[in-house]
Amino acid sequence: MNTKKINSIKSLSHLYTVIMGVALSSAVINYIDPKIGMDSVNFASTCLFLAFIFTLFPFYHGALRHLDDAYIENDSDHIKDGALIFDFFLLFIHGIVFIALSLLLSKPAQFTWILLFVLSIDVVWAIFAHFGSSSHEGKAEWKWGVINAIAAAIIFITIKYFDIGYMEIADAKFSEAISLTIAIAACFRTLADYIFCYKFYFPSDTS
Repeated sequence: MNTKKINSIKSLSHLYTVIMGVALSSAVINYIDPKIGMDSVNFASTCLFLAFIFTLFPFYHGALRHLDDAYIENDSDHIKDGALIFDFFLLFIHGIVFIALSLLLSKPAQFTWILLFVLSIDVVWAIFAHFGSSSHEGKAEWKWGVINAIAAAIIFITIKYFDIGYMEIADAKFSEAISLTIAIAACFRTLADYIFCYKFYFPSDTS
């Protein structure tokens, strides 16, 4: 691959890093109100903060590994024209949605709906990436699609089970139950992600 294309990919990766960094910073600020301090922390917001962290890190890690694996580390002659632009467009949307999630740590209902949205976007992206921009050896993209489709289905079932609308819930215990369920789902989603895609996330020197 020529140096110009590598630099272009790295520039896109840097921009994605900045967006995700803003999302993470915003989450910390919204989790702990500087005016109130630790008194602003509660069980529901802690669960949603953990769900946010469990989701953000593998999404960020996986996106950068995908870009490196597809466009830099392996032969990219088979990749379809315009794939890089479409890749980054969806990753950019990911980043913006994560910023939205970071602002909703005190709003379990809206957080749940937006998390469902970001997982759904990733399923679409994974399908495209598998057929349009993965390396010949790339197997992680379709695994992400399956894992996130299952996670999205679990969250959708949670929405239906708790009858979660878009308006916020006044009952604190109900909010805590929803937040805990989402945190557990996010934790297991990430655990499955790293177990089934371990070699992709942490390639050995011989791979």
